[in-house]
This record gives sequence, structure tokens and C-alpha cells, in this order.
Amino acid sequence: MLISVIFAWLTTVLTAAVCFKFIARISGSKQLNAFFHKIHIPLGWMLLASALLHGIFAGNPSFATLSDFTFAPLLFTLNWGSGCIVFAIVLALTYLLRKKLKRLWMPLHRAATLAMVLCLVLHIINTGIQLPSLLYSAMLPDASQSDDSTAPQTQENAPETEALAHDNTPETTPETAIATTDETTAQADAETASPSSDMTFSGAVLADGVYNGSAQGYGGTIKVEVTVEGGEVADIEVVSQSETERFFEQAKKILDTILGAQSLEVDAVSGATYSSAGLINAVYDALSGAVTSGTLDVNEIDLSGIRRHGGH
Repeated sequence: MLISVIFAWLTTVLTAAVCFKFIARISGSKQLNAFFHKIHIPLGWMLLASALLHGIFAGNPSFATLSDFTFAPLLFTLNWGSGCIVFAIVLALTYLLRKKLKRLWMPLHRAATLAMVLCLVLHIINTGIQLPSLLYSAMLPDASQSDDSTAPQTQENAPETEALAHDNTPETTPETAIATTDETTAQADAETASPSSDMTFSGAVLADGVYNGSAQGYGGTIKVEVTVEGGEVADIEVVSQSETERFFEQAKKILDTILGAQSLEVDAVSGATYSSAGLINAVYDALSGAVTSGTLDVNEIDLSGIRRHGGH
């Protein structure tokens, strides 16, 4: 959801601005210290509000609007983003209770600041740096121009290429015909002797190895590790996720379905659609680098018509 990304960036900038008061203090500049001392408290309240709003909107898909968004469970689960909010609240409480805490309030305030910054860094590492979709699409190269520029040149050179190929065609003799037949037979025998070439996963031939992939789920990024052995997917392991536990336990059943069917054309788990789609897309992302021939067929789950009311 675009507004969630905006609040995420705003929270990060405000955190840096709030922490800059400490840098201004040790810099020795009285003007700089006085300036950040003056704006420190307003920035702190803005930081708390921005973090809460980001937590509320986080987890909604990019196509969600203000009319159909749901309060993200991310706000109420154990994750680094929630830790940022908790320590931001602690910062506000230590300030409000500074008269009762007396000399203790400043050490507590600074400790909570360090803890909040640490949680923020870990949260960014876990979720990755996200950009608004409009900005991201503007940064991508225009592939259509490069395709158009090469097309005319290919057509103009086509007759010349055909003529050159015709001139270089060797004359066929009985000896060369026999050699060609032997080579064709040997190649056919080699293909028959390699059973892995006939094994496909969801319409594609896969190379053995361990592959990692990720995709957006309900509450954040889902990361998986997929093991391919003998051309088949042998194991799928969830590396990290930020989903609501009870919904994700249901969604994980889809991994057994993928392994059993050796296909990504599977239906989402009822009641955990968003997390199921995230797992399918994460496995697809991982196996995209394992395809040696063919094309991975995947069930693209349409989430645009689903309204979430406390569920996935």
C-alpha cells in the first residue's frame, strides 16, 4: 500500500532527525544544539504518530485503497517493526514522567532511543528497502525502444544471411550422410539415457541445486529455500516471514501440496489466501533461476476481489 511505504520513509527520516540532537550536542555548536533542542519534542511526537500509522497500514496489498484496507495484524505480532513502536511509546512515557523519574529518566530515554534505532535497522534488513511503485517503474529502462531499434536491422539483413547460408552449405556425399546418421542416433541415445531431462516441475525442466526466493505475503516479505534433486523439488523451507502465526500455519499446508503435485498450479488454502499466494510466488521466484528449459506454470491468485475482515 503506497501510503504505508510513505509513512515508513517518513518514520525513518524522523528517527534520524530525532537522533541528530545527540550529534548536535557533542558537536560543540551552540546554535546547532539550540536548534535541534527546540524541534526535538515536536519531531518525537511526529515520529510516534508516523510509526503508528505505518503499523496500521502495513500488510495491506499495493492495490488496496483507504475504502477497503484492514488494520494490519503486523501491529499486534512479535516483529522488529512492532518493537520500534513499543520503544517509541517508551520514549514518550519517559518524557511525560520525567519529573517522577527525576535523574533516572534521561538514561532510560537514551536507552530506549538506542533500542528503537536497533529495531528499525533490523526491521529494514528483514523487509528490505521498498520504494513507491510509481517511482520504481520510472527507474526501469524502456524495453520497447530497444526492441524497435533492432527489428528493422534484422529484417534488412535477412536476405543476405539466407544467401550466405546457402553458399556455405556443404555437398552431401554417402560418407557424410552415414556420419550424420550416426551422430543423430548417438544424440537420441544420450537423451534417452538421461531420465532427468524428462522430469518436469510445473511445465519446466529444473537444474539440481538449492535456490532462494521471496515474495510479498500478508504481513511482509516471505523468504523460502527450495531444494531440487533429480529434476524434482525435494524440499521447501520457509527461511523468514512476518505473517500472523495461526493463519500462516494454515497457509504452510500448500507447500505439501506443491511437493506432492510437483506443480505451482495449486489452489490457495481457504482462510489464508494472502499467505498462500505469498508462498506460491516465493517458490516461483526461487525456481525462476533453476529453469533449463520450458516455462514454469503458476496459479496466479487474484487477490483484488478479496476483502479481508480480520483474516488472510
